[in-house]
Amino acid sequence: MADLLIRNVDETVLQTLKRRAEARGTSLQHEAKDALGKGAMLTKADRRAVIDGLHRLWGERPPLSEGSVPFVRAEREENS
Repeated sequence: MADLLIRNVDETVLQTLKRRAEARGTSLQHEAKDALGKGAMLTKADRRAVIDGLHRLWGERPPLSEGSVPFVRAEREENS
């Protein structure tokens, strides 16, 4: 894991993290890492953009109702 130094943290943010750590019985470092991790997660819009990008690269996927059955059958027939 990498180290990260953050300077000039807003005092309100720092106090909030300290209170949260005390209430949960964890360290300030744990709460700060947890907050950063949650903040760095992809939003629904970000996930949609990634999926749309993959669709553009690979082409549209089959309709959900069709599922993978035809692909598995075709693969089995080719290998039989």
